Amino acid sequence: FFGHQWTVLISPNGNDKSTEGYVSFYLVNKSPESIQAEFQIILRSTARGSFQPTTVGEVDTKWPFGMCTFGAQGGMLCSGAFAKRGTILTFLNNGTLTLEIHLRTYKKAEPTIFVPSNPFCDNVLKVFNNEEKSDVVFIVGGEVESAANRRKRAKTTPTTFHAGHLILKLNAPSLADMCKPGDEAAVPINGVEPEVFKMLLYFCYGGKVSEDELEANAKAIIEAADRFGIVNLKLQAEAVLTKQTEVTVDNMLDNLLYATSKNLALFLEKIMDFVAENGSMLLGKVSFGDVPSNLISDILTAVAQGKKSAGGVAGDDLQIMRVGEMRKRLHDKGLCIDGDRETMIALLRENSESSPSASRVKLEP
Repeated sequence: FFGHQWTVLISPNGNDKSTEGYVSFYLVNKSPESIQAEFQIILRSTARGSFQPTTVGEVDTKWPFGMCTFGAQGGMLCSGAFAKRGTILTFLNNGTLTLEIHLRTYKKAEPTIFVPSNPFCDNVLKVFNNEEKSDVVFIVGGEVESAANRRKRAKTTPTTFHAGHLILKLNAPSLADMCKPGDEAAVPINGVEPEVFKMLLYFCYGGKVSEDELEANAKAIIEAADRFGIVNLKLQAEAVLTKQTEVTVDNMLDNLLYATSKNLALFLEKIMDFVAENGSMLLGKVSFGDVPSNLISDILTAVAQGKKSAGGVAGDDLQIMRVGEMRKRLHDKGLCIDGDRETMIALLRENSESSPSASRVKLEP
């Protein structure tokens, strides 16, 4: 009613002012704004019709109530001694009591005000892959590396894409470095499926890559986004890959080497958690001879994290902080969030407000 949420409470024993043996009803305003309104409560029954008291208990009270103020967030008004309990019971329909609530307000309804949002993102998307509004051209396809064997290359149909160099410079700097605005010759892009390149370009124009597309093309998107400097899309695909991958003894090493090669700190963290939890299963089954030595610290970090309580990291220890928290802190500071654990820790320490260089105070004699 009137844009507010309402609740009705029933007090079988009435309230402190009710005549004994009577039932009280409370009408409660659950909305964050107060409102002035008249209200009326009527009992309904298919067998007995309706019941609307003209006298409440032994006090002559006319219904509906006059204009009342319902306070915000739980402001309520009581009907007082609405009716005797015996009368209420006769209006039950298979154990259900039906109430009809009437509300009336004289407050003039506020006109609906529509204010459109900033059209920038929508306008940019309108010129996505628009030849007339673009100044660089890409030819994507012709050959794509096979995922199963990188020495094999599959032939694909070349696809032409148009883009604005300024947009690429802001959102895909490595891709922008491959071309110059106004170049007549198209820039060839090999090693990427045209459909994947389209997702990357669409993302650069402010579009959203769907969850289904990320799940179906997670590794392809990660590799292309990493290649062209589209960090946020790379991390979105990494999050999906991390969620959908079940790490096992058989695939642990391959996943670990892949995560390391692409600087997938979140995915690597999941793998290290598996190593820390299943160390005894891995002994004698997995050879760590090809694993970079710097990953030992990641394994020790995972072990330390596992010993912490579910409440999280005590204090502000960056060495055992989870990747998600580190990335959030870097993002809040406007710093790069694409890197391994050591790189992110070094950046946070270098730019910490509590670091010696940031907190050094010159003392005057």
